[in-house]
Amino acid sequence: MKKTEDRRIQKTRELLQEALISLIPEKNYESISVQDILDRANVGRSTFYTHFENKDELLISGVHQDLKGMLQTAQAAASLVSAKPDEKIIGFSLTMFEHAYEYRGVWKALLTSQAGAIVRQNIKEMIADLIRDGYRKEFQRRRKADSEVPFELLVHFLAATFMSVLSWWLDQNNPVPPKKIDAIFRSLVMPVVTSNLG
Repeated sequence: MKKTEDRRIQKTRELLQEALISLIPEKNYESISVQDILDRANVGRSTFYTHFENKDELLISGVHQDLKGMLQTAQAAASLVSAKPDEKIIGFSLTMFEHAYEYRGVWKALLTSQAGAIVRQNIKEMIADLIRDGYRKEFQRRRKADSEVPFELLVHFLAATFMSVLSWWLDQNNPVPPKKIDAIFRSLVMPVVTSNLG
C-alpha cells in the first residue's frame, strides 16, 4: 500500500512539474498562476498545496530533483572513463550544457524571469556540491604545498564560472553547440584546477 501511495505522490508531483515547465515558454513566469498549473495538470488545488507552498517551490523541486540525478550520473560516468583526476571534477559540464541546449527556450525564459535568481542560485549550489564531492579527496591528496587558495573558494570559483558561461551562452541568439561551449568552459577553468593540484 505504501509503495502505491508513494508512486501516486510521485506521479502527482511530476504532473505538476511538467505542467509548469510546459507553461513557461507560453507565458511569462510571473504571470503563471497556481490555477494555470492546476488546469494544465488536471489536479485539484488542495492536492497542490499538500505538496508545495507555491509555484517557486514547485519549480525548484523539479529543477533540483531531475537535474541533480542526471548530473550526478554524468559525474560518476566521467570518473569511470577519465584517467585524469582533474577531468573528473567537472564531469557534469557537458551533460548540463546538452540539457540546457535541448530545453533552451525554457531555460532562457526561466533565467530572465523573476524566478531567475532562485533558479540560478539553486543550480549554482547543486554544481558546487558536485564539484565539492568530486574534488575534496583529490584536492587534499594532491594540493600543491605552495597553494594558498582555500578549497571552498576554489569550489565557489568553479561553480560561479560555470553559471556565468551557461548564462552568457543561453543569452546568445545562435549559441555554439554544447561540445564547443563545454570546451570553452574547460579552457577557462582547467588551468586553475591543475595549478592547484600537484
